[in-house]
Amino acid sequence: MRTTMTRNRAIFVYGTLLILLLQIPAYFLLRQDVDGLLLYIFLMLLIVLTLWKGTVIGLISSLVFIFITGTTLLYTGISGTVTFLSPSFSMQMFFAYGILLLLLILCAGKVHELMKEQENYLRKLQADVRNYIAIDVETGFDNETRMRISVNEEMRRADRHKHTFVFVLLKLENYDKFQKLYGAKEAQHLWQQLSLKIQQTVRQTDKKFRFRENYIGLLLIDTTDLHMEVIYDKLDQALKNHQLLNGRWVTLSYKTSFFTYHPLMESTFDERLAELEREMKTSAL
Repeated sequence: MRTTMTRNRAIFVYGTLLILLLQIPAYFLLRQDVDGLLLYIFLMLLIVLTLWKGTVIGLISSLVFIFITGTTLLYTGISGTVTFLSPSFSMQMFFAYGILLLLLILCAGKVHELMKEQENYLRKLQADVRNYIAIDVETGFDNETRMRISVNEEMRRADRHKHTFVFVLLKLENYDKFQKLYGAKEAQHLWQQLSLKIQQTVRQTDKKFRFRENYIGLLLIDTTDLHMEVIYDKLDQALKNHQLLNGRWVTLSYKTSFFTYHPLMESTFDERLAELEREMKTSAL
């Protein structure tokens, strides 16, 4: 919280400084003819570009602009040809304009940097909140953090009591397309229905998890791979078809894989989970 307040204060200070500094070119340039207006427009465009893309892009663009405009001004001063800058606009005034432009770009770049840091920090906070909230709101299943804790605990229990269990991984295919096509309300309804069907299909003592938006994990306690064909048949019948809120039926597709844990296996759950994700590319429910 203190970090956020400090960063917000810094954004306010640099933003205020940027606005105050902008009054200087506005006062001098807008009193000029069309050339002053053009220079002020270019200055504002470069500041907007810096706020959008950052200090490096802003400085490079500003230096290129200063070089081209300054060279043109110098050439026309020597040759006496007409340019978009009036004769009353001297090299000294343009030099001051260039210095002020660079100061404004540095100030705008600092605002951009602070805003990006704030954005990244808020994203991290949101990710932390999602990780620490144990229950997924839409399904009532535990989240990924609880999944890792539960499976590791079950592995230790299996080692002590010499029993096996099965962990099943399901991935709902084309979930992004489903969300875009049917919207957030239908997506919420989908997960509520999937949760209900899974609860009805597996035992109440089995543990259920949802993570990464479209992944489901099932921890089937005291189960061996001999039962997996029956379990997959039940899951296929329960989850394959889904009724939308408008009454229409759609067919859902999944990819899946599982592993059976035997006492004192050396591989960790993270290693097993990575292996399951590789296997599920070629396995369908």
